[in-house]
Amino acid sequence: MLFKEMLVKYSFPGAYIEALTAGGITTLHPPQAQAIEAGALDRQSLVLAVPTASGKTLIAELAILKAIAERKNPSAQASSGTGKCLYISPLKALASEKYRDFTRKYAGLGIRVGIAIGDLDSPSAHLKSYDIIIATAEKVDSLLRARSEWLCGNLDVIVLDEVHVLGDPGRGPTLEILITRLRQLNPQAQILALSATVPNAQEMADWLEAKLVASSWRPIPLHEGVFYNNRLTYKEGHIRLIKEEAPEDLQKLVVDTLRSRSGTPPRGGQALVFVNSRRSTQASARELCPWVAPLLTPEERKALALLADELAPSVDSTKICQKLADCVRNGAAFHHAGLKPFQREAIEENFKKNLIKVICSTPTLAAGVNLPARRAIIRDAKRYASGVGSVFIPASEYKQCAGRAGRPQYDEYGEAVLIAKSLSDQNALFERFILSPPEPVDSRLADEAELRKHILAAIASGYVTDINGMLEFLQSTFLSHQRKGINLLDIIGRIFEFLNAEQFIKKSGFRYFATPFGARVSRLYIDPVSGLIIKKGLAKAAAGHSFSGIGLLHLVASTPDSEMLSVGKKNAEDLEDFGNRVADELLLTRDDIESLGDYYTALAVLKTVWMLVRWMDEEREEDLCERFDIGPGDVFRHTESAQWLLYSAQSIAEVFHFTKLTFFLEGLRNRVRYGIKEELLELAALKGIGRVRARILFAHGIQTNAGIRQAGEKLLAGMKGIGPALARDLLRQANSE
Repeated sequence: MLFKEMLVKYSFPGAYIEALTAGGITTLHPPQAQAIEAGALDRQSLVLAVPTASGKTLIAELAILKAIAERKNPSAQASSGTGKCLYISPLKALASEKYRDFTRKYAGLGIRVGIAIGDLDSPSAHLKSYDIIIATAEKVDSLLRARSEWLCGNLDVIVLDEVHVLGDPGRGPTLEILITRLRQLNPQAQILALSATVPNAQEMADWLEAKLVASSWRPIPLHEGVFYNNRLTYKEGHIRLIKEEAPEDLQKLVVDTLRSRSGTPPRGGQALVFVNSRRSTQASARELCPWVAPLLTPEERKALALLADELAPSVDSTKICQKLADCVRNGAAFHHAGLKPFQREAIEENFKKNLIKVICSTPTLAAGVNLPARRAIIRDAKRYASGVGSVFIPASEYKQCAGRAGRPQYDEYGEAVLIAKSLSDQNALFERFILSPPEPVDSRLADEAELRKHILAAIASGYVTDINGMLEFLQSTFLSHQRKGINLLDIIGRIFEFLNAEQFIKKSGFRYFATPFGARVSRLYIDPVSGLIIKKGLAKAAAGHSFSGIGLLHLVASTPDSEMLSVGKKNAEDLEDFGNRVADELLLTRDDIESLGDYYTALAVLKTVWMLVRWMDEEREEDLCERFDIGPGDVFRHTESAQWLLYSAQSIAEVFHFTKLTFFLEGLRNRVRYGIKEELLELAALKGIGRVRARILFAHGIQTNAGIRQAGEKLLAGMKGIGPALARDLLRQANSE
């Protein structure tokens, strides 16, 4: 089907047609044509189950633009709609990427694109002015809890990107609840659910009352195979000999990828390497450097050297940062959660630019970003599972990694390659991964802890006032569709009893309403059990029990919502010693919190608290990472988690009028935010001043904004790490106080 003719047929405005064809699209891919024929531009809800890079997003964009065009054209047949469209993405990184893409393409048409991925309790009134809102599932759920009016009956198109996330135990329940609620509030809305191929896509379509568009077509053919004994055996049966001289299989495959030429004009390939642990990503990247570096051009070497300096800035740079920089100088990189967000983003962007040639990562990268490569190499098809040992990864995880193979702009084909250690291993890999379908997507909503959160939210938001109303709502979920015999009434009844007994809700006649405490916990987007633990600890402190920063950090770190550091046997003795030293400062113990009765959970909480305390004592990030066997990204993630929970504790303290605790918690939260002692709070709040520069200023006798004004530009500019530009900005900030 010719693309432009199709746009004219469906009455797209001329400006829209110009924008859509500017990228060179002339015809539709087969799955796209199927979607149009199935009613994508006639407000028909669809589930699009097609491989990565087959054009699912374009179909969503066309439906969105058509809805907006009809709303802006009063004479259009369907102009009664609002034209407002919601695009739900599973991850912040993917949402941000989509926002940049939509803004670049459509802002010139007068289409307003907004993004909502920030704090979960932040106001959102401004979002109603946008035509397209791109948001994470968690943010949309929080907006539903706040009853944002633009979500209630005003949506024409709802796009559910990566809808197979329904099967994820972490994100799945929230996505399922918000889909069910959005459908209830916007029964007229067109739903477009996008996913890679899943075996039970028809089941998902039936639940959504949508048509299924399923296809295995890819714009770039995918060749799957297993590498063993220098032979790459493909699914189709043919064999290719890899003749590279490198000693290890992974090195041979990567060098072969980089040397192969494809596309017009011909260019070398890139590789994504998937391994089973964070340590393996770093080790693999380092081992590949001597084989990648000789294949770089002089221009690439210069650009990579500059990038390496950006990734490992001289101020407080850690060993992990230096290791990453060393790899990047040689054209390789590793990618994991231990890196800081800006480092991961820089790696991704420079891989897309073909500057970085190979990335070593755990499989989470395949699900987290749109990052195609000539060859996806799955080195480790097994990983360690606690209590079980080494087990095969799910087939769906392999499919996710394999789906990244093939760059549409550059490659004639893509390859997904598993590495075998023996002939029997080769056969097992073919059978388990290449020749097997991915696992079906199953609802994860039956978990009582997940339901507890969402039932409180439903009551606090006024969507539900009794058990029958909650049952009726849950009967519309994917869980109920999949498991028609499940006894939801018993589960709901237990949760209502718990929420009522713990004073999250109260009964008035036949109806339930949220208490101020329950409403606040719901808006904070934390587990009711977390709210209960925080409430008990704060009440104990308010009643006269001595408290400290360590005690309050231990309190929030003991909640189900806390990010906790992992613990090994080698940590146990030091953590027990730390626990004994701070025992008198703790507000709640294992007698109060059931989870602390587990030895390793109790140690994990202590390790997390100890790390946060050392961070606030201004220990160098490098030393912190060394001491706790973590990366800079871990420090960032755990401090972010602690800040949110301390903010939650502060908010709960306000509900119960624990005024003294409210102020203390605010100061503690800012100390965690900046990683500083209390004396630096005023300085660290200045833009451009982190923990290191704040300490430098303090060492020069400058402790406040008044001290900055008194010091003057010349003195400030001469200090290490400040300089003239920052000195002027500091004076501007201090004078505007």
